[in-house]
Amino acid sequence: MPESDADLRARIVTGAIAAYRDADFHAVGPAEVAARAEVPEAEVRRVYPLWELLVVAVMDRWNNGSRRALWVVAERSGAVAYLRARLEVGRDDPALVRLRTALLSAASSPDHPAAGWFRGQYTRSFEDVTLALARDVVAGREPRGTSPRHAAEQLVALYEGLQLQSLLRDDVDPLGGFDRAVARMRIGWAAATASV
Repeated sequence: MPESDADLRARIVTGAIAAYRDADFHAVGPAEVAARAEVPEAEVRRVYPLWELLVVAVMDRWNNGSRRALWVVAERSGAVAYLRARLEVGRDDPALVRLRTALLSAASSPDHPAAGWFRGQYTRSFEDVTLALARDVVAGREPRGTSPRHAAEQLVALYEGLQLQSLLRDDVDPLGGFDRAVARMRIGWAAATASV
């Protein structure tokens, strides 16, 4: 029985994720994806006529799948625990961090065909953290009076910065660095609340 295009797309996305785990973003093309998916390269090009469509599909499954799976951590334990869990995933799967970092350039370029999608995903992720922090303040997990938006800016910057450092420095401990910085941030959030 022939494979449906939906099944073929899923198989190709799985192959692309495997290819990105094996090689740098710029070293992966249709041939590498086809080899990992065990399909002819012509099939990769047929079901993904624009390379950017495949990259979007990869990010939707790999990055957003991880984000959605970990959202329960935000619901149960808050934004800090959620971002820490995402750091753990990145530590255990550095290829995903490499791919996200490589795509920052595409997201910031208005001429890139998938720039709108990447920017939308980034904004949605930031808003998720902001919402989780608002809930944390209401639940008493973070100091009352904390600005969820400002706290989200700090936490996301910390999360992203530590991920980048973990790619470029051998001596970085992203989880330890996150825990230390969050402890200091919370002192600042509480102090800002007390001065209001």
